[in-house]
Amino acid sequence: GQQARIVVANAEIYGIGIALEAYSMGSENKYPPTRAECSPDARKHIYALPQELIHEGYLPKGGKIGKILYAKIEDEFNPGCTYKYIAVGPKYDFFGTPLPNQHLYIPEGFPYSEEGKLVKYTEPEKSPLTWVLFSVGPKYDEQRLEQGNFPVKSGFPVLRNLWYSSQTRKGILTRMRLKRGRHIGTFLD
Repeated sequence: GQQARIVVANAEIYGIGIALEAYSMGSENKYPPTRAECSPDARKHIYALPQELIHEGYLPKGGKIGKILYAKIEDEFNPGCTYKYIAVGPKYDFFGTPLPNQHLYIPEGFPYSEEGKLVKYTEPEKSPLTWVLFSVGPKYDEQRLEQGNFPVKSGFPVLRNLWYSSQTRKGILTRMRLKRGRHIGTFLD
C-alpha cells in the first residue's frame, strides 16, 4: 500500500543522501550541480539525480535519452523519473551548459523557524541548506509536474507545509542537508 511505498521512497532517498556525502568527500567537499531543462521533452526530468553520481559509480546506470544519462532509480510516486535533487549553487542543463546559479527561497531562522520572510539564496556558502532530495510523494499535481513547475519562489521544497502529512496523506517526501551536515526531512516525522 501507500505506507509501504513511502517507506521505500524514504529508504532510497536516504541511500542517495549517502552517495552525495561520499561524492563530496572525494570532491573537496563540493556537491554535484543541479540539472534543469526547459525543453518540453525533458521538463518532467527537471532536477533529475546528478549524472556525476552515475559517472562516479555511486548510483546505478539507467536509461539514456540522447546523451543524457539517468540513474536506475525510479521515484515510487513518479514512474519513469528519478527522485529530484536541488543544490544551491551551480546549475547546468542536461548537456552540461552552465545556467544561472540554482536558488532556493528559505525562511529566515530556518530550520528552527519558518516564520521569517523567504530569502533567496544562490551561493552555497551563504545558504543554510546544502541540498534537497525529494520524491513528489502521493497525490502530487500531475499537471504541475508535467510543466516542471515547482513553486520554488514560494519556498518549495523547503517549507514543511509542502511535506508529506499523514493527516492529508499527500505531500513531498524529502531529505535535506543543512549547512553543518545534519539531515532533516519527512523521514523524521
